[in-house]
Amino acid sequence: MADTQLIKDKLDLAQFIGEYVQVKKAGAYWKACCPFHHEKTPSFMIHPERQFWHCFGCGKGGDIFSFVQEIEGLDFSEALKLLADRAGVKIDTYRSEIDKSQKNRILEINQKAAYFFNHILTEMAQSIDAREYLNRRQLKPETISEWEVGYITDQWDLLTQYLLKKGVGVDDLVASGLTIKKDGATAGRGFYDRFRGRIMFPIKDVHGNIIGFTGRQLVENPEAGGKYVNSPQTLVYDKSRVLYGLDKAKMEIKAKDLVVIVEGQMDVIACHQAGMKNVVAASGTALTPEQVRLIERYTKNIAMAFDADKAGINAAKRGIDVALKEGMNVRVIRIPEGAGKDADEVLKKNPAVWFKAVEDATEIMQWFFDLVFVGKKLISPKERQAASDELLPLIGLIPYAVEKDHWLKKLAENIGTETVVLREDLKRIMSQSPKNYNSSEPETKKVIKVANPTHLESLLDRLLMLVVKFPDILSGVVSLFPDLLLSESAQFNLYETIKKQYNESSDLTESPFLAILALPDFSEIGEILKLRSELEFSEWDIDKARKELSEIIDRLKDEDKRNRRQILQQEINLAEVSGDQKKVEELLSQFQNL
Repeated sequence: MADTQLIKDKLDLAQFIGEYVQVKKAGAYWKACCPFHHEKTPSFMIHPERQFWHCFGCGKGGDIFSFVQEIEGLDFSEALKLLADRAGVKIDTYRSEIDKSQKNRILEINQKAAYFFNHILTEMAQSIDAREYLNRRQLKPETISEWEVGYITDQWDLLTQYLLKKGVGVDDLVASGLTIKKDGATAGRGFYDRFRGRIMFPIKDVHGNIIGFTGRQLVENPEAGGKYVNSPQTLVYDKSRVLYGLDKAKMEIKAKDLVVIVEGQMDVIACHQAGMKNVVAASGTALTPEQVRLIERYTKNIAMAFDADKAGINAAKRGIDVALKEGMNVRVIRIPEGAGKDADEVLKKNPAVWFKAVEDATEIMQWFFDLVFVGKKLISPKERQAASDELLPLIGLIPYAVEKDHWLKKLAENIGTETVVLREDLKRIMSQSPKNYNSSEPETKKVIKVANPTHLESLLDRLLMLVVKFPDILSGVVSLFPDLLLSESAQFNLYETIKKQYNESSDLTESPFLAILALPDFSEIGEILKLRSELEFSEWDIDKARKELSEIIDRLKDEDKRNRRQILQQEINLAEVSGDQKKVEELLSQFQNL
């Protein structure tokens, strides 16, 4: 218990949640659009002092542990390790529980392996060629240390034997992807290292956990596998859900409201070393829906760099379709001819050229239009149709009507036709299976339905939220409570306590009212009311609050009368059935008075 509380004390809940969704200050609290269900207006509130969060849309809530378990799909022991590492807290109480999780054991194996690789690179005599190679690539010692770059010599099972001696189980080594098991292997025999004779780049998740590795051959040898070898998919590593460098770039991405996406690890490291720290890499894969959603936590703006050859363009299309569907603003970085083939090479020749290329990145649809039209004369109907067929699928991905209309008009002008014709063609193309781009749909957020409060409950809760936010308006509502029919409300006990306070002392000033909310029976309700009041009224002033209060009171009185009439009508019906005419007349008189 002490360990978990210490972790909570050391971590800022709003800042942590802000790494998943955009959060905005709302008085003493923070608000956001809920990451657990689809919504357009914020209903997700964070209470930093009490260290809890709550969504009024889907009803979910809890502390930092429940949040990370829910959003990352972790069990408690995995969430505990993640947060303990983040907070720099050494866990003792739950050590055995943490070690039961193979995910946690693999993460610790990866950390040990990264240390081993880095130690071999920086300290061992047999790594001089690797150090000279990195020196030629202009990596500074502090950069190598920061990114934990390493090296593994070309030996059969050097890493495997090292980790076995550290007490790591061979089954966990195989599960981590670092060790390969040969057919017929027995204990201690038939196991060998996946990575041999390679410069090693640890791959980290957004929290900084090492989840896998990329190994680059130091001396190219076709028999030893490809130039680059990555960790296989494991319990902790899925390349479609990772962006290399995001753990180091995320805050700069948020600050600059822009992410720069390059192709490889060396490009990322070179950019960060040069001072451009909002840079990540998709590590040789087209952007996936999961990667785009990672980016969306920090920005809607992407600048992409990729090879301008046919393969590079096709790769761009396969990733850009996902970004466009998500409503991302995508631009293309154009490297001037002769300046270099990638970010790393350009930075070595002239850093100013790379920085200028990023600054002047071209809007993605304009870039595609230039590819199709610049320097070409489309004369025949077939050529114009081919241009249309290439661009319409991309235009069709744009989710915003005005922007889509702009590019349809531009295409119509370029090929000499009407937009109405293109719209018909767009329907035809989008109804077919896309051929030139990845058509995988990002998974949509789950829509969660919750029971709606009654009209009376909604009005009463809104009244209390106003009073919590603006205690000075209490004098306008104290006389209201004794006359209201409150029995329908889920907060009946709270309203009854408020009525009792008023009836017994005719006093419901700010202090007693807030004291009621602080009582053990109502403290949770009180905190929820405070959160909701900030969500609803954080930008209101006292005059607007008084006007709203007056309208609520009028609606409450109308609602109260309606409810009383319904009850009287039921009583009249019962009296008529029993033949009690005197009772009927009395009730009718009460009904008329209402």
